[in-house]
Amino acid sequence: MIVINDILSTNLNFKDTYVAIGNFDGVHYGHKKLIKETVHAAHEKNCQAVVFSFENHPLELLQPDKKFNYINTTEEKLYLLESLGVDIVITQKLDKNFLDYTPLEFVRILKNKLKVKEIFVGFNFSFGKGGVGKTEDLEYLAELHNIKVTEMPPITVNNELVSSSIIRKKILESEFNQVIAFLDHPMLVIGEVIHGKKIARKLGFPTANIKMDNRLYPPSGIYGAYLQVGDKNSKIEYGVVNVGFNPTLKQEMSLEVHILDFDKEIYGEKLYIQIVEFIRKEKKFDSIDELKENIQDNVNSWKKHKREMENGSSFKIK
Repeated sequence: MIVINDILSTNLNFKDTYVAIGNFDGVHYGHKKLIKETVHAAHEKNCQAVVFSFENHPLELLQPDKKFNYINTTEEKLYLLESLGVDIVITQKLDKNFLDYTPLEFVRILKNKLKVKEIFVGFNFSFGKGGVGKTEDLEYLAELHNIKVTEMPPITVNNELVSSSIIRKKILESEFNQVIAFLDHPMLVIGEVIHGKKIARKLGFPTANIKMDNRLYPPSGIYGAYLQVGDKNSKIEYGVVNVGFNPTLKQEMSLEVHILDFDKEIYGEKLYIQIVEFIRKEKKFDSIDELKENIQDNVNSWKKHKREMENGSSFKIK
């Protein structure tokens, strides 16, 4: 998959592309349906499937005083998009100049730079300076350039609209199972292993501490996860993830992974973590022995799951 950081300066030669446009934070269930339709249409005509996305969210420029919570980092988003068969991803850096393009100027970029044949957008799509352009404006302008437009209708799960903003709200409200249902994949965290205080090691359960980034993490708690060390194509390992403030010991925000049956030094390595199952909420214990007993219970639970998977159940990351 080819990644382009600036459509205005790229020298890549495009030819007959089919383009999905959106922020795609989380690459959730609705995003997937839109992108899969784009990929299918492009490959059916032996053309390139392109995702036109953005490195940063417009709200960061429009409301600079407010902290914007991302579901995924750019690296995580690219990981998810590649799994959908996308050929080219544009992660355009938004600045004031780019936001000031009129709808007509934006469509001209798509036509002249991408040689686009068909554009795919969500039901709530807006574009151009101030977001004045809507899907009907895109259809009108695209028709002038002989470009087809396909709009994806609203997608729901359990009669509730799927959107990145709603998923962010559910993460903040600790509704993990609904987050997974709306994403339609495990909650993904890609991060570098850094040195921690090695407290868990002293308890007999060494953990890999993950460097925290500018994004939303799963609600505080203990989780079961699948992960890969160093490379996204490496062997799948099993791990117990602790997200939160670890109230019994250190009371500071962290994400730590105890990898089952694993004893290698991996400082500086990258972990690809697929968080799939909520085990329990964070809890402050009255003693270290009680904490160790509870950690052992969590590990035993996930080891049982590991044995079940290895003895017949198949596993596939969505």
